[in-house]
Amino acid sequence: MQTIFQLYQSNKRLNNLLFAFGFFCLCLSLIRVKITTSIYLMFLIWNLFLAVIPFLLTSYLKTINPLDNKFKNGIIVLIWLLFLPNSFYIITDFVHLSLSSSYTFWYDLLLISSYATLGFLLGIISLQDFEKSLSAKFSSLLLSILVFSISILSGFGIYLGRVLRYNSWDILQNPIDLLTDLLDIFFTTKSLGFSILFGCFIYFIFRISNYFTITIN
Repeated sequence: MQTIFQLYQSNKRLNNLLFAFGFFCLCLSLIRVKITTSIYLMFLIWNLFLAVIPFLLTSYLKTINPLDNKFKNGIIVLIWLLFLPNSFYIITDFVHLSLSSSYTFWYDLLLISSYATLGFLLGIISLQDFEKSLSAKFSSLLLSILVFSISILSGFGIYLGRVLRYNSWDILQNPIDLLTDLLDIFFTTKSLGFSILFGCFIYFIFRISNYFTITIN
């Protein structure tokens, strides 16, 4: 409980804004259930929960000394890499608009846009925190290459989730099938193109956001 309180206090104003945005998203979902008597699109809540995980991990890393336990911190960074694509994945949920009726289309567009924006923001902030944590150890060029590489990997993670329907935890739960599919599709034109395009999109948004970032303390 104390750790959660420390994470919240580490950037209280930003966390309040993110929490308010999340509450807005939840209200949109509940209103949709009320007016349609359907739980369709409620899976967005779960997707947003997964998007929060990498944000929490980098927020936690900011509160500790990275030299205290290098092995533990290395494991946290690895888990962060596995879950980071979930933050950006929600933008692909726009595909579900094809199933929306004319009655709910614009509402569903707002609903998915809200979840996708918040998820993407959480991923960008998490990536910014990760970059800042390494800024004293690496040159700006190396950091740019590292962040770009992580963006491409996130694009590939989105491909695994949206096209092959894998989850982050399948690396432990279903490693054989995952590895087999990775070997089959890793160098295909479709997977590379998807990963590079989405990765570049993530990277450019990340870089542009750095020019508009306001430190909230």
